[in-house]
Formats: sequence, structure tokens, C-alpha cells
Amino acid sequence: MILDTLDTTLVSKHPMTSAVSQFVLEADDHVFDHRPGHHVGVAYESEADGLVHRSYSPVNRPGTNRLVLAIKRYEDGTCSTWMHARSVGDRVQLTAPSGSLHLRDLSRDVLFLSTGTGITPMMAMLKQYLATGGGRAAFVFGERSQSTLMYRETLDQLAADHAALSVHYVLSRETWPGRTGYVQDHLDDVLPRLEQPHVYLCGVPAMVVDTETALQDRGVPESRVFTEGWEAGAIERA
Repeated sequence: MILDTLDTTLVSKHPMTSAVSQFVLEADDHVFDHRPGHHVGVAYESEADGLVHRSYSPVNRPGTNRLVLAIKRYEDGTCSTWMHARSVGDRVQLTAPSGSLHLRDLSRDVLFLSTGTGITPMMAMLKQYLATGGGRAAFVFGERSQSTLMYRETLDQLAADHAALSVHYVLSRETWPGRTGYVQDHLDDVLPRLEQPHVYLCGVPAMVVDTETALQDRGVPESRVFTEGWEAGAIERA
């Protein structure tokens, strides 16, 4: 299979946690015009696996010749291990952006809920909303421990700069003064602060499906909840 790809150069790479690194990719004579929330594909030819293609969501907004990706390395992850082995100056092929996550109504209150690297499309959408949106936003991010909380400094600074934004961290495997458990456990604290919000979900499939159910139980209609759309099928196949 032949993929239509764009040639980019890795211009920056730095670790964010023990397993996640941030990669800045730059394209010559190209301006990225993806919708915040969409994902691009990293594509390369592997001797062992043939053509490998995996999707990752840019953290940054469009409008420049750079994309910023945060990628977690999995021991059995063909593409993630390949990306983590890249060095500054290496070439990386990207496929066109696509996906189901993007902001629908910039005038409406919004609730973002994510876990793990599911935070990446949420970061791009949050930045877009804070720049052009007209309501209140709540951002709930779940991780196992404080050491794996990505973009914490960025989120704290955004919350300090924008009175309409509240940020909430939820840890599932560490006792600390903040919220514990799972992101869906804290809907009753967050939802009353917002007026009929649009809700955006991204993370492990079980979290997404459980949160969709919890939202429905609280009277949030399906028409106001947005995900990538494949999560229920992933649970059924597991």
C-alpha cells in the first residue's frame, strides 16, 4: 500500500516523563492547517513489519510549519519505539490529518476529560478554545502518579492566565492532596460549574465508554458528547 505522505525533519526532542517524549517536526514550504483535535499518521518502512503507520495528535495549533507530538514508548510498540530512537535531524514521514475530535461550538461551555496521552488532542483544542471561545472551560486530566502528569506546568499557567478555565488532575495510583480515582468519578464536582457544556473525551477505551455512560446517567445527551468513536468496538474486541 502506498501512502500519500509529507516529509518532515525532527528539529527537537526531549523527555517529558520516563516513557513519554515530545517531538517537534518541521516541514519545508508547508503550513499545517489541521483542525485542533485531529491526528496525523507517522509512516515508515520496517524490515520486520513492512509499512508501519500509527496516528498521533498534535499538541500545537495549526498555522505554522511545525507539529508538536507527545509519544509514549511501549515495549511492544513498533512505531513508538521507532520514534523514540530518532535523533534531531532525522526525517519523518507524516500522513494527512484526520479524526473525529474537534471543537463544535466555540460559544458553548466545554468540558475536556482525558487520560494518558489522550491529553494531546485536548491540549490543541483547549488552546484554540482559550484563543477564540466565549464560554467557560474545565479540563480534567487523569494519570497514575504526579511523575506522569504531562503538560502540568503549561496547564497551570493557562489556568492562571484565564479566569474562565479550571484545571483538575486526578491520580489513580498515588495518594496526594488532590483528586484521586478516575476522571469519571469527578463529574458531579465539575459539571455544575458549566452550562450545558459540550464534552470531549480521549483516553483508554474503558475510560471513554464508562464516562459516556456516567454522563448519560447525569442527563447529558449523547449529542453533546464527542469522542473518536472507535472505543466501544475496541472493548468488544478485547
